Amino acid sequence: MSFADAVVVRRILDIIPQPLRRKNSRLLTFVALAGSALAQPSALPPVLAIPAADQLAFDDEFDGQTLDLSKWYRCYSYADENVGCTNGPPLELEWYRKQNISVTGGMLHLTAKKQQSHGYGYTSGIITTGPSPNSPARFTFQYGYMEISAKFPPGNGMWPAFWLLPADGTWPPEIDAMEWQGGTPTIDYATIHWGVQRHGHHPSSGTSYDTGVDLSAGFHTYGVDWQANSVVWYFDGQAIKTFKNVNDIPHKPMYILLNLAIGGWISFPDQSTKFPATMLVDYVRVWPQKP
Repeated sequence: MSFADAVVVRRILDIIPQPLRRKNSRLLTFVALAGSALAQPSALPPVLAIPAADQLAFDDEFDGQTLDLSKWYRCYSYADENVGCTNGPPLELEWYRKQNISVTGGMLHLTAKKQQSHGYGYTSGIITTGPSPNSPARFTFQYGYMEISAKFPPGNGMWPAFWLLPADGTWPPEIDAMEWQGGTPTIDYATIHWGVQRHGHHPSSGTSYDTGVDLSAGFHTYGVDWQANSVVWYFDGQAIKTFKNVNDIPHKPMYILLNLAIGGWISFPDQSTKFPATMLVDYVRVWPQKP
């Protein structure tokens, strides 16, 4: 399927009401087959029925024209999204702005720009289901499986992440369902943090999983199944890491974060890095159990 053909299929889906998309697998199969018949595979994600749709605890398919602010906040919990925020140096070089976030073509767009703001040389986007200074969290959960379908922008210094933080504002713990560095394009980084921070350090368990493919070249799924007795990370439906230290697993409600940072521990942007650079997200879904 060409890119243009795939966009046509996405637009057909956009006019199908959400309840029908979730529950009518025959309708989705027809649209998918029609799209497949147009030509050859594209970089867009496949059109598939949502598994166990009636069991979803949280779902955003990004089918509208604007971000659903009943589900998402566009900054860290302590910050005013109208001003912006950052985690700051030494690893992060960006200032997050709500203007760098958009929804179009059935996708969330988090766009990084080489742009001065608040003393930082780059701007980008972050969304969370957590609280804001003036409102409670949009969505939290304690145990469950969360998944995204996403495509990353290529280049040194690109640092997208899909992760969880505690709703009570403590840290650690933290579960990183996925982190990616443009300087290591085939590696999916899966990490869990716990314990008490002492002298800037705390316990963690990380895995650098080599997928064998450049993750900026197409859409892939990234998930984590967080349960009381284990945490299992998934790439394209395949388990890539398991953690079973029950005492070190978070046992409190947590909220979702999605961001495109600039920087990281592998490489910073250089002359080969192209801006603007956009992370595309097709969906964010959460189930009580992995479907």
